[in-house]
Amino acid sequence: MRKPVFRARRAGLLAALLVVASAPLAGCGVQETAVIDAGRPAVADLFPPREGRMLLFFFSPSGELLPVPRIVEAPWPVPTEGADGPDVRAVVTALLAGPDKAERRAGLRSAPSLPRSASAADRVVTDGPTVEVRLRLRVTGLAGPARDQLVCTAAFAAHAQGAVSVSLVGQDGRLAPADCSLRPVPAPVR
Repeated sequence: MRKPVFRARRAGLLAALLVVASAPLAGCGVQETAVIDAGRPAVADLFPPREGRMLLFFFSPSGELLPVPRIVEAPWPVPTEGADGPDVRAVVTALLAGPDKAERRAGLRSAPSLPRSASAADRVVTDGPTVEVRLRLRVTGLAGPARDQLVCTAAFAAHAQGAVSVSLVGQDGRLAPADCSLRPVPAPVR
């Protein structure tokens, strides 16, 4: 007869322990509130300052066109928006030289049809919302990826947001002005 009484006491003790143990998990008295809209999320440029870097566009190992900041040793002056500056030509020249050692180790590459010639960028002329890049190479035979790489690199060198059209002029003719397909996108509002 002692066994049923012992079991009853044991069951009661266990129930009391569970109630005491679950009390801290029940809450601390803070009331639930609705979501409060506090405005748009912050958007920031995560690249180093324009004065200390050039933004080149290379292809990732998976084939995506990506902006790649390359730090420059001596900062150059950034031209006013829409102004012609030596930096656009310097950036296009750096692109045509191809990825540096660290960029190659990271798997970055240029489009196959983009010739590697650091002396191919001849002149850059800015006319309003269009940047004309004159090259000492044939441009009409460039494949789409090579054109995109040149256009995006020149657009972002000429304007912080890449908001200019780029016309490529080569030894064999002129291509119609094109815009960079990559644009900075603000974080979506949830």
